[in-house]
Amino acid sequence: MRRDDKQEQELRLLQLRFIGKILAGFTHESKNYLAIINESAGLMGDMIQMGKSSEKDLSEYLQIIRSVEDQIRRSNDHFRALNRFAHRMDTELSSYNINESLEELVALLTRFANQRKITLKKNFQEDIPSIYGNPALFQLLVFSFLDKGFSTLDKDSRITLQTAVADRTVQIKIILEGTVVKQESDVPFLPFEMAEKIIDQLQGNIKQEGGGETLLILPLTAS
Repeated sequence: MRRDDKQEQELRLLQLRFIGKILAGFTHESKNYLAIINESAGLMGDMIQMGKSSEKDLSEYLQIIRSVEDQIRRSNDHFRALNRFAHRMDTELSSYNINESLEELVALLTRFANQRKITLKKNFQEDIPSIYGNPALFQLLVFSFLDKGFSTLDKDSRITLQTAVADRTVQIKIILEGTVVKQESDVPFLPFEMAEKIIDQLQGNIKQEGGGETLLILPLTAS
């Protein structure tokens, strides 16, 4: 097998693992929403059977209803993020917005961050123009560095995503802050050689700036 063919096969396998991880997190989070709604419905049922109808009881009903509405809203937001994520793969090349792509990733990966007690912070420049390229590959690339942070950083650490426009490029900085408890070589994440291959396909550049900072640079005129 030629080197290029082998790398392409490895990239496809990485994408499948990426999608699998996103779906696993999504289904687990959805089950949590449904469990809370089911628990709230059961509580209301118990209160009705007990014949509770005082003014104080009505206030409790309203609190339960508001809790259910909140879980439904959060669930809908989660479904919308997954739906947009899935549609990124409809076509290999398309116009997409960097901030929106990152918002989807943060929404779908928040559970993994919470599990590890790591804060995901966003610092996005507003009104960044859309670019043309492969949004699915872009999300895989960013995910690889987020996953690296989840795997190597201790609890109470922070990962910040920054976006900005400079010199006809969109610049995405991924900053890992906290105590490193595992070395990069001990955790599975996208090899830097593969990250370079992806950034080449996106017609951009990647820079490791030290201190846990990675800079992705994508041209606004990519085509």
